[in-house]
Amino acid sequence: MKSVLTTSSDLAAIQEGDKPAVTASPVEAVNALQAIMEQAGDYEHANKLKQLLAKAESGRLNLAFCGHFSAGKSSLINRLCGHPLLPSSPIPTSANIVSIASGEAGARVVYRGGTDSEPGAADASRSERVPLEDLAAHCRNGEQIETVEITYPIPFLKDHAALLDTPGIDSTDDAHQMSTESALHLADVVFYVMDYNHVQSEVNLAFTKKMTEWGKPLYLIVNMIDKHREHEVKLETYKAGVQEAFASWGVRPDGIVYTSVKVPDHPASEWSKLDWLIGELIGRREGLVAQSLEKSARALALAHAAKQAEANEPVKEALHARLAEDEEAESAQREYGEATAELQRLEGLPHALLTLLRKDVTALLDNANVIQAATRDLAHAYLESRRPGFKVGWLGSAAKTAAEREQRLAALHQDFVSQVQTQIERHVQLTLKRHLDGQGLPKERVQLVADEVTFDLAPDWLAAQVNEAAVFGGEYTLTYSKQIAAEAKAAYRKLALAAAERLTAELAAALAPQREALQARLRELDTRLAAVRELEQLAQAEARLLFPLPRPPG
Repeated sequence: MKSVLTTSSDLAAIQEGDKPAVTASPVEAVNALQAIMEQAGDYEHANKLKQLLAKAESGRLNLAFCGHFSAGKSSLINRLCGHPLLPSSPIPTSANIVSIASGEAGARVVYRGGTDSEPGAADASRSERVPLEDLAAHCRNGEQIETVEITYPIPFLKDHAALLDTPGIDSTDDAHQMSTESALHLADVVFYVMDYNHVQSEVNLAFTKKMTEWGKPLYLIVNMIDKHREHEVKLETYKAGVQEAFASWGVRPDGIVYTSVKVPDHPASEWSKLDWLIGELIGRREGLVAQSLEKSARALALAHAAKQAEANEPVKEALHARLAEDEEAESAQREYGEATAELQRLEGLPHALLTLLRKDVTALLDNANVIQAATRDLAHAYLESRRPGFKVGWLGSAAKTAAEREQRLAALHQDFVSQVQTQIERHVQLTLKRHLDGQGLPKERVQLVADEVTFDLAPDWLAAQVNEAAVFGGEYTLTYSKQIAAEAKAAYRKLALAAAERLTAELAAALAPQREALQARLRELDTRLAAVRELEQLAQAEARLLFPLPRPPG
């Protein structure tokens, strides 16, 4: 027996599945998620969300450059900035990100002030402003550095964007790769820089595959295109091979750009395309920043949920071990499910039956035809006797006239009562018996209450329905016929629904002992299946970690 949720793949499935509707704004949702993480003691991801919110509030677009050490990433960034801001050899730090923004020339080095396991660690950091020429010296002890923030007059960035230089991706240095991955939450767009000769290396393919999981815009930059030799392979063939290689890994970048820092005017170099692309992205920064907030928060939520699931593994293993010792745990769990289903059925049965009876009685009455042609003729004859000036015979004595009127009323009454009993009363009674027989009430009790659904349609009742002020004739006969039919149906509807409510209430009371017995058995099984319950609670807690986030559009 396993818990509902035990792995990060399960968490991903929950993320894609149906979740409760959320109306909070993205910022409110991220704040809620941050609180959940802090409450769980996951300050690493909580601090990243805090950074993410601050970054989103600034509205700045972050263009992150990633890639292998040998891909010429730093030289490419220097070429974009128009100044050697980054040394040709990497800044000797193993776990920080270098940001470049437009401003007064200089750099700010932010040192670590705590650990991610402590609340408010980011707040405890200290920093100092240093000249650009002294930056390398200040960064010799990379382990103590959180980030490096470089500013320099760079017109195309203005106040709207920044470039992020991440540590080189080197398969022999996990710290560098982890540092780059940890910075992706602050990146709105990712440029992955590669050496012309090593584009299809597994390091490049695997890392870009991982980045696509964040769902952010990804562009590939094939640097050192000056190494291309047309006589060895056609340029178009080479480019097609690049696309096919990444597509085979499920990586479909938003674009691929070919550059050469060493020979910038090389015919295959696309510097103008890269310049245009960056300008275009900066122009779309508002939408990209908003999208990035949502994508990063969702990825961090998934990482947090996976971390919590991993932390729960020892507890889950112990619970699974307890279940393995109980050979009848599986049958107990099956019995629990069956008892739960039966309890739910019994609890909902009276209401379900009442709803069904209301529906069926209403349909029955709506379709019942109690005014046949003969009935309408008898009604017309009776109404004629109620018309002012009506007399029987040439002289028309009052006694004869009254007797004729009573005779016509009796004929109408006999026919109408027969129609009502045949078309309404019997069917309503049968409907009540059909739905309630065998549900838990004594059959004779159902029979008694159903038989009480009868309405005394006395002749006086029919006479009272006549409108003395009406203009008697064929049109009023139709109106009168519809009226008595509607009034009779309304009376039976009221009686039938009252009987249904009375019987279903009695049924609810009659089923109480069965419900109580099931509840007692479930309490016994709950005690026996405590390990299963704990596993389910862990699964539900892990699943709820993703609920504060709104679903992405589309």
